[in-house]
Amino acid sequence: MKNALLCTLLFCSVAQAHEPYVAPLAYHTENTQVPVLSAYAEQAFHPEYAIKDISFTVFQPNQTQTTIQAQKHLESATAFDLKLPEKGTYTIFAKTSYPIEYVQHNHQWKIFADVAADKVPALSERDYVIPSDFKGKVPSKVSTVREWSIQSYVSKDSTSPVAVTPAPIQVNFKTHPNQITVQQLVQLQITQADKALAHAELMVRAQGELEQQAKSTPVDVQGNATLTFAQAGQYLIEVSEKVDAKAKPKNQYYTIISLQVNAPKTP
Repeated sequence: MKNALLCTLLFCSVAQAHEPYVAPLAYHTENTQVPVLSAYAEQAFHPEYAIKDISFTVFQPNQTQTTIQAQKHLESATAFDLKLPEKGTYTIFAKTSYPIEYVQHNHQWKIFADVAADKVPALSERDYVIPSDFKGKVPSKVSTVREWSIQSYVSKDSTSPVAVTPAPIQVNFKTHPNQITVQQLVQLQITQADKALAHAELMVRAQGELEQQAKSTPVDVQGNATLTFAQAGQYLIEVSEKVDAKAKPKNQYYTIISLQVNAPKTP
């Protein structure tokens, strides 16, 4: 039952959901290497569960690629040292996924979790369903996959163009992500399969914030959006396609980017 509860915590769309991220301990450095952490977290950048069996692709400043297997699996996080042999920006990228089943409940598709009623909150307090929520037999399930593309950027000494990753949903920064400062207008374009993602959902969380504290940013039909950050610090940018609860479920793709917003330079 403990595993079932963990599944509910990590992968069901509940108010206090855990989501994956990857982030360096320093986004700008002059060092020859930097530690990188990856984990599932409820609060942004507060690691709680390690991501097991994951490999990371690192795009070097010269656009060559290397694959890194995590060197350390703690209970709370996965860690590795990123070597920085040359100047420029390194793009860190990985994918992780999980199968999710949906069933129809009150004419809406909801995540199905096979958990006993005494182990979860009341139906009014959650947005997924369990077997006891149905008077009779559980309806036919639809199997899907939720896939997260997680990425971040490290710049040694100076910045250089970021790499295009294999993420299904691409986020193109008009400003270099390691040069963003407080109160700066940051323009993004969001695409999927080389086309503007017309129904994109863009959420931003500062370090320590929960999912329900995330700030939604409008995205137009051409996939364009503009961000501003009121304070310096670390942020998670999450982009996905809006889900219609009445439409038959399909595989869901998320791109989650960690970045550092810098304080303005003093004269």
